[in-house]
Amino acid sequence: MPATSRPDATDALFHRIVFALFAAGFATFAQLYSVQSVLPEISADFGVDPSQAALTISMATTGIAIGVLPWAFAADRWGRVRVMKVSAVSAAVIGLITPFLHSLPLILGSRLIEGLALAAIPAIAVTYIADELPAGRVTAAAGAFVSGNSIGGLLGRLIAGLVAEHFGWQLGLMTVAVLCVIACTVFVIAVPAPHGYLPSRLRTKDAPRSSAVQRLPAATAAVPSLSAWRRFAMALTTPALWGAYAQPFLLMGSFLSLFSFLGYHLQAAPYGLSTAVTSMVFTVYLVGTFTARWSGSVAGRFGHRRLLYTGIGMMIGGAALTLTAPLAVIVLGVALFTAGYFVTSPVTSAMTSLIAGPCRSQATAVYQLVFYIGNSVFGWMLGRVFEKFDWAGVALGIVSLCLLAALIAAMLLPARPARPRG
Repeated sequence: MPATSRPDATDALFHRIVFALFAAGFATFAQLYSVQSVLPEISADFGVDPSQAALTISMATTGIAIGVLPWAFAADRWGRVRVMKVSAVSAAVIGLITPFLHSLPLILGSRLIEGLALAAIPAIAVTYIADELPAGRVTAAAGAFVSGNSIGGLLGRLIAGLVAEHFGWQLGLMTVAVLCVIACTVFVIAVPAPHGYLPSRLRTKDAPRSSAVQRLPAATAAVPSLSAWRRFAMALTTPALWGAYAQPFLLMGSFLSLFSFLGYHLQAAPYGLSTAVTSMVFTVYLVGTFTARWSGSVAGRFGHRRLLYTGIGMMIGGAALTLTAPLAVIVLGVALFTAGYFVTSPVTSAMTSLIAGPCRSQATAVYQLVFYIGNSVFGWMLGRVFEKFDWAGVALGIVSLCLLAALIAAMLLPARPARPRG
């Protein structure tokens, strides 16, 4: 019996992968969304509208959207872990440079390049999990990865906002960038070497006799007969996968918009909160950390699609509560919305991998592509809505996107996806 099939070896591998990808998720999302808490300061400093300031996020997410497919093909050829390490280190370096730029066009350009560099982590991480772990542990590990994303998103926003209150938004972003360098170093050191997938550059007619291939699961060993382009075509022609792709496009677009423009709403009358205080609202991300782990652990028993409906319902209820006047109720609504989103995120990412089977690398890349296109499109679009209709327009737009996501899930997604055989 192979060593990795013993429960203690499998548990050790599971925990090491979770730890490493938690650090990678932290670094990715802290860099990506740290600017969100200082958008009002960027607006004031450069004299631009909220939708223009929000381009600092949209450009980064556009970079990720552009980069996920090339990174996915590179990972197929050169290996998942090697490509993720290159991505993490490159993005950390660019993140250190961005705060020193003193014009908005330069910052936007740097954020685009930073997004391109970051793209490999979200594009490959869940595929790497599916390659290395038994199917029954994929959703739980994906939930842990999403928890790292939520902690990174929380601390990136919180630290940037608290430092910016006293020392300016540039130093706030620099502080976060230094933390991301530390997290990136942890990931590079801790991530286990891959054994569940053989890069295409190493596949030859003699490869089946190599020790690397002998370690591959049977299902994975059959995959090399399909070209990367054939697997990509499968990822684009499977109807259930389009049901999965629609979820991050709509739900993450909603999530990003709520946190991008809530700060403007709370810093205006009648609340008049400071940057530091509005940054504290992001502590509700802690709720998301717990619900992401919970949803990953119960999806198999509860049913993936049913759990997705539950999360979407929580998002709708939370967005509706933000339309009320009392500040405490608004914060409660944000917490409920956040908890709901982090119920949906690991479920939909795991569903994509399980439905895709042999094309899971390409399907995960498409998933991440539409995820960040949703960020870019709705982050700008709902910014324009905010400028015309204030917060009520944003909240109603978010509810509409959530309802559409639920409708598409009912039409296209299976209740309990299973990894295809062979």
